[in-house]
Amino acid sequence: MIAKNDFLIPDWPEALQHVDIARVRFVLLFSSSSVVQPSDFLGIGRALQLAGRPLPGSSDKQEHRQWETLFRPPLSGDPVARRKFQKPAPAFVLTMPLMQQSLFNVGDKLVLEALFIGTGIPLIHSFLRSLIHLGNLGLVAGAGRFEVTQAFSLDSDCKEHLVWRQNEALESLACSVQSLPWLFQKERISHDLSINYLTPARLMVDGKPLRRPSLMQVFPFMLRRVTSMLYAHSDAEVCDDPAHLLEKVLELEQTGSKLAWRDWRSLEGQRGMSVGGFIGEMSLHGQALEDLYWVFAVASLFGVGKGATYGAGRFSLSSG
Repeated sequence: MIAKNDFLIPDWPEALQHVDIARVRFVLLFSSSSVVQPSDFLGIGRALQLAGRPLPGSSDKQEHRQWETLFRPPLSGDPVARRKFQKPAPAFVLTMPLMQQSLFNVGDKLVLEALFIGTGIPLIHSFLRSLIHLGNLGLVAGAGRFEVTQAFSLDSDCKEHLVWRQNEALESLACSVQSLPWLFQKERISHDLSINYLTPARLMVDGKPLRRPSLMQVFPFMLRRVTSMLYAHSDAEVCDDPAHLLEKVLELEQTGSKLAWRDWRSLEGQRGMSVGGFIGEMSLHGQALEDLYWVFAVASLFGVGKGATYGAGRFSLSSG
C-alpha cells in the first residue's frame, strides 16, 4: 500500500492481473409493450438458456458446445478443485437494469449491461444470440418483445465504442478486453469502508435465508463467489490460504448496520410465499481492509448469493 493524503492505493494479487474482462452494453428496442419489474430479471437466466439452446438434432455442434460452455460451465477435472470451489456459475454477470416497476411501450429502449469474465469473452456472440431469441419470445411471459439493435464495449479509456449493430454477423462482435484490476485503477481506500447492498442479497444457511447478517456471516459467501469465478473462468487461484483471510476479517470492526429485508416476488403456485433478500448499508473499520479490499471490490462486480449472475446481491463500496 502507498499512503497518499491519508488514503491508500490498494495492492492487487498478482493473479488478478491475468484475469481478462469485457464490459458490454446491449441496447434493447421494444416492439411490444410490457410492465417489467426488477424481479423479472431473476428469471431471465432460464429464459435466456431456453431461448438460445440449439434445437435437438441441430447439425451445428459448435453452436451447441458454445451454449453449454456459456450457460452450463463444466466442473473442474481436478478433484481437489471440485472440493475447494463452488460449482461454476456462468462466465458473465448482468447488472440489474431497473430498480422499480416500469412500463415499456413500443419504441422504448432498455440498456442491458453485462460483464464477461475470461472464458466467457469469446462467447459473447453466443450470449447475444440467446438474447436475440429471447427478444422474439418476449421478456415477460410472452409480452415485452424486443430487438437487440446495438452493442457497445467499454475500452481502456473508459469510452464506449459501437462493436455490433443489428443485422451484422454475430461473430463480427469484437469487444475491448482489459485486466480485471483496470476497473479499479483509480480506487483509493481508507480504513473505513461502507458496503451498500443495492439489490436484495439472498444468502442461505441450513436452508434458511440470512435476513440481517453480520459481516462475519457475509464475507465467506463473498470469498467463495470470487475465488470460484476466477478459478473456473480464468484458471486463477488468487488465494492460497482462505483461512488467513477469514481470520483477517475478524480484525475488522463493524461500526454500523442498516439492513432490511426486501421481497422480490411471490413464488409461482405458492400463495403467501416470496423470494427476497437483504438490502441496506454496512459500515466497517480496520487496518485489515488493506488485505481484504480486493475481495470486497471483486465481489462488488460479481454479486453475492442466489441469482447473483442476473443482478441479485449487487453492492457498491465507498471509502472514507
